[in-house]
Amino acid sequence: MNLSALATELAKPEYAGLSDQQAADAINEKTITLRQLVPTWQVKQYAIEQGIWPRIVLIREDSDQSDLVLRGLCISVISWIDDPSIQTIDVDLPKVQEMLGGLVAYTIATQEQAAAIIAMGSVTVPWAEHNGIGEVGIGYVRAARSMI
Repeated sequence: MNLSALATELAKPEYAGLSDQQAADAINEKTITLRQLVPTWQVKQYAIEQGIWPRIVLIREDSDQSDLVLRGLCISVISWIDDPSIQTIDVDLPKVQEMLGGLVAYTIATQEQAAAIIAMGSVTVPWAEHNGIGEVGIGYVRAARSMI
């Protein structure tokens, strides 16, 4: 139990007028969004389901493709996704953002599809769980408020 994190949270103005039960309920409902690495298989699965992956593969295999930048982009994307040493992707990396932007610019993917891939890098978790507290009851609130 991390009572100091709970005390710090309860010291915020939004909890001042709440009863112990109301404060406990508010804490239990509070969530936070964290960034996370995305498994490469998940990105590939999404790209396959959305019809993005087949287009990338076809462009990469088209030796007559006159747009070398487009073909290079597709080769890069496939290399990242299919490299067995790359298990996760940080969708916040500039290079990943650049690749997604390129896929959108060449209309291989839509802006919404690129945003969905970027959104895979976020996870929403309960605030109390993230802070190692677990379910908060009035006893925890009283104990934490006594520390303020």
